[in-house]
Amino acid sequence: MNIIQSLLFCLILLWLFQDVNPCLAEALPIRSLAKGAFSGIKEARREVIKDAAQWEKVWKQHDTNAGSSDKIPAVDFSKEMVVVATMGTRRTGGYSIEIRNVAPTDKTLRISLKQTSPPPDAITVQALTAPFHFVAVPKSDLKPEFVEAPDQKK
Repeated sequence: MNIIQSLLFCLILLWLFQDVNPCLAEALPIRSLAKGAFSGIKEARREVIKDAAQWEKVWKQHDTNAGSSDKIPAVDFSKEMVVVATMGTRRTGGYSIEIRNVAPTDKTLRISLKQTSPPPDAITVQALTAPFHFVAVPKSDLKPEFVEAPDQKK
């Protein structure tokens, strides 16, 4: 009788916990393509790019800043897509944006971003900046959902 009770208990536990973590799927690998403080893209932007023509268009807009002529990072659009995150123009230095995590959920591709700003009393570079981060991730047909990442404790 003890074996039957143990088996029944295990079956009940399996049934109860079969879908405990549907939103905490394993994160997709992220390949950083470019990150910095000086982009030619002057507005805040969150975008997923799935073809080379659109990637070239966005890169040209980005690369117009300060006469830069950086080579466009290679992306295999048969396997990957590009996630674009920009903060837009800021009046000083000390700002940054980072794509920290990309993970599928049941219905969306959750893209976690972290934006940082300088403290009010910080001494910063007095120059216009436009923080950006571009990453490549495995291709997905899920609808992108951009969310602010929680602070990571050190």
